[in-house]
Amino acid sequence: MGLKLFGWKKTKQQAQEAAPPKRLLIPFSNTHDDREALRFACEMAQVFDAHLTVLCLVETPRSVGLESCPATRLQEGEFAAAAAREIAEEIGVGEYETVIRPAHHCGYAIVNAAEEFQTDLLFITARYRNGRVRRVLDDTVEVVLRKARCQVWLYGAPQEVD
Repeated sequence: MGLKLFGWKKTKQQAQEAAPPKRLLIPFSNTHDDREALRFACEMAQVFDAHLTVLCLVETPRSVGLESCPATRLQEGEFAAAAAREIAEEIGVGEYETVIRPAHHCGYAIVNAAEEFQTDLLFITARYRNGRVRRVLDDTVEVVLRKARCQVWLYGAPQEVD
């Protein structure tokens, strides 16, 4: 796995003077890559003595209101949150919380949550869609990288060379 750090309109001097992050956010959907990224985020929370928020989003169709999200979909979010809590407790993170939310578009929901929780550093797993010539980042990751007003660490597996 590799990391790439993306900042939002900060000069080099501002980035060097920045205090260590105190609020971390990671969206979590209980995939293998998400579990690895969460382990890394937990370790970073320990290093920085930071509060970690694990965001479990349940994507719902636009035709369904967020407040009337089907119970079966919310149970999937609960399952992911339970897996996240297990990882956080296994690593021994002091301050963490899991949040389950229905969303129509995960990218915008992540950006809104980052603002709501006053996030200093956001971890997100790189997901790709297949392009004709090369793979490109999916919509969710693109929205987060463009819209988030905090630093974003993109966590992903190295691409296989053809």
